[in-house]
Amino acid sequence: MDTGFLFLLGVYLLPLALVSAVSAWADGRRPKLAMALGATGLVLAVIASVLRPEGFYGLSDIPLLTIELLARIWRAF
Repeated sequence: MDTGFLFLLGVYLLPLALVSAVSAWADGRRPKLAMALGATGLVLAVIASVLRPEGFYGLSDIPLLTIELLARIWRAF
């Protein structure tokens, strides 16, 4: 699996974790899913950054990686 895809998956899981945490807080529940999403997102982003041959990913890489991923999906169909 491509490290760019892993990085994007991790980065895009983090906002979902935030939304899930706010929802759990508003309902008075424990944020179990939010913690799982957040931990998974962080681990994926860190692993992808460490495994990247050119060095770490940054926030400025997210738009280009997103466009590349969408282009790959478009070409697949």
